[in-house]
Amino acid sequence: MALWRGSAYAGFLALAVGCVFLLEPQLPGSALRSLWSSLQLGPAPAPPGAGSPEGRLAAAWDALIVRPARRWRRVAVGVNACVDVVLSGVKLLRALGLSPGNGKDHSELRSRNDLEEAFVHFMGKGAAAERFFSDKETFHDIAQIASEFPEAQHYVGGNAALIGQKFAANSDLKVVTSLSDIPTGVPVHLELASMTNKELMSNIMHQSFSASGSFPRSHFFTSGGESIGASASILTVFPAVTSLGLNEQELLFLSQSASGPHSSLSSWNGVPDVGVVSDILFWILKEHGKSESRASDLSRIHFHTLAYHILATVDGHWANQLAAVAAGARVAGTQACATETIDTRRVSLKAPHEFMTSRLEAGSRVVLNPSEPVVAWHREGVSFHFTPVLVCKDPVRTVGLGDAISAEGLFYSEVHPHL
Repeated sequence: MALWRGSAYAGFLALAVGCVFLLEPQLPGSALRSLWSSLQLGPAPAPPGAGSPEGRLAAAWDALIVRPARRWRRVAVGVNACVDVVLSGVKLLRALGLSPGNGKDHSELRSRNDLEEAFVHFMGKGAAAERFFSDKETFHDIAQIASEFPEAQHYVGGNAALIGQKFAANSDLKVVTSLSDIPTGVPVHLELASMTNKELMSNIMHQSFSASGSFPRSHFFTSGGESIGASASILTVFPAVTSLGLNEQELLFLSQSASGPHSSLSSWNGVPDVGVVSDILFWILKEHGKSESRASDLSRIHFHTLAYHILATVDGHWANQLAAVAAGARVAGTQACATETIDTRRVSLKAPHEFMTSRLEAGSRVVLNPSEPVVAWHREGVSFHFTPVLVCKDPVRTVGLGDAISAEGLFYSEVHPHL
């Protein structure tokens, strides 16, 4: 009898909702969802709140994120600005008369078909990518169609411009236009962008003098990507920078360019393995970072990927990095969702529940605890701080997110005076 009663109730509900659709086809979706929820049998699932993993993690971040004892007073930003046109990639391809086909990566784009193949390739992997478009006329045609698309949005773009905007509200700001304008006594941050030229990346890592002569050991906050290669006079990057920001694509490409650890990997498979990422970060700082025997200032790397962040620092040079990595991860969730604070109903925890801190050595096994979201470990004079990201379920805007993450992490970082 109970089975038949349940079936009758279900049939009645379906009939009732069907009548609503028939009689009021223009009824707002929110009203229909509310009606359906009120008619459902049994209690409705509770929305994520303070007791959920997301809620516990957000509350723990708020307690951990504290301002550094010594704050930045002046920030100099290298010139790098553009206009970002943001719109649906699928709709743009349709406007260009293209239909989805087989995906294929291209180190350089020369046609609309190259664009379509690269888009499908990276969309299938859920990964972002930047590629140089070598055909000027075709590029301008595509850019014009994108810019004039009815739903297109226009934003300030460029690594330096976005990081500069972030700091402008909190620091004195100096914009530099040439190397001769660089002030002294301020650490350098380099924000990498997507690259495909392995020779250029190798030069960035190894070259310590410019084509015009010795590069002065002054420091400044700057950012950029493959455009660095436009002039040999600034291929002095790794030995001169103090801090580096990059994502998983750039990290793996960097290792591949210099035959570093795990360089045989062709690409990441899903969420990048924490142990593999940790091995590459350690290699960069041990082989190219600051030490008594090496003329290099590099002592900090902020790695950011969709599901988690890692801050790796040479011991003795930075402080407040626990707060810095948490702040960088928190801004990823708020900016992507366009909210002032973390909305636990709109984010989800995608980080691995457990991981190894190394794949090349006997690393530690870590089990993630949302109530203690920042995990720290040490390896031969290098400290690592890991935290998950609360990923926005329905992101509003992700363009420039990496720049916001790095800027927020830098804002909460404290550099030791002897630098």
